[in-house]
Amino acid sequence: MGYQVRGTTQMTAEELSAVKQLVKVCNEYDGIDLKINPDMLTRRSGTHTEDFLCYEDDQLVGFLGMYVFHGAEAEVSGMVHPQNRRKGIFRAMQAQAAEECQQRKIPEQLFIVQRESLSGKACMEQWGAQYKFSEYWMDLQGEKKNVPVSAIQMRAAEKADLETLIWLNVHGFQMEEEQAREMSKRIEGEPNSKTYLILVEDKPVGKISAMISEGKGFIFGFCVHPDHQGKGYGRQALAKTIELIREQGYEEMSLEVACENSHALGLYESCGFVVKSANDYYKLVL
Repeated sequence: MGYQVRGTTQMTAEELSAVKQLVKVCNEYDGIDLKINPDMLTRRSGTHTEDFLCYEDDQLVGFLGMYVFHGAEAEVSGMVHPQNRRKGIFRAMQAQAAEECQQRKIPEQLFIVQRESLSGKACMEQWGAQYKFSEYWMDLQGEKKNVPVSAIQMRAAEKADLETLIWLNVHGFQMEEEQAREMSKRIEGEPNSKTYLILVEDKPVGKISAMISEGKGFIFGFCVHPDHQGKGYGRQALAKTIELIREQGYEEMSLEVACENSHALGLYESCGFVVKSANDYYKLVL
């Protein structure tokens, strides 16, 4: 029998369980650590078709998920069961995802490829996708680091801080304002995340977000305005965020950092994070 691909706006508990099992099979077979953002999969809005599942004889053999943080691109992650590869399954799922992007006027797909995934890299080369950048996945390990927090204050961001957060995204990440606005509003709607403003003498100099996903903390959206970098504010803010997550009862923490950003990499390492794996991102223009 052939295979069938279908898209969904929101997966059932059984479908989510099958996807996680497929991830486990692929990780063990390929010796990798796929990034599928499981927490986001459980909180789909139900508005857009962003998950694509492939079945053969009622068995899940492929999955592709899209993660749209702003309208300029859709991040894509997925996999095919090792016994069902080279059958055009991933291409079929990608084609349906591309149709959804075109309907939403999203011009690009950005594929997340685990660096050790030979099949993933081969697929990107075959499709003519363009390498864009890489990120390290880092986990907190080792003894607790004692980092004095004296020069900064931190407080939870409120709705009234939206324009400040957008301003920090624009300057801290060199983003277009429209994209920064979309991303800030999306993060604001995440129920398990909290964003903190980094203050010096009551003036915002940066921001950092944290969320709890599958029993561990994840730190993201971390930036310090270029005018205030190199003063130790970032290291203190990261140390304080680690402390805040621990106060909630979670010791395991992770984050991502661009491989090219050696300064940020050193900052995270100084607070106890170590590189676990790397993801390469490939752009496909639709």
